[in-house]
Amino acid sequence: MRYVVVPQTTGVLLLETPEGLRESQLTSGVAYTRPIGVEHNVINPNDTEFVFVEVEIKTAG
Repeated sequence: MRYVVVPQTTGVLLLETPEGLRESQLTSGVAYTRPIGVEHNVINPNDTEFVFVEVEIKTAG
């Protein structure tokens, strides 16, 4: 199963992963996919809220 993330805000989020901390530049309306189970913690370093929609893609059965 995969999931799709659609940012509603443009800006930078921090991703804390087993490999370390990294920045991720996101653009409003520009979607991306990830496999389910990717270990990460999303950190908003901004002074305002950061909005995104996450959609899980499930297979039939």
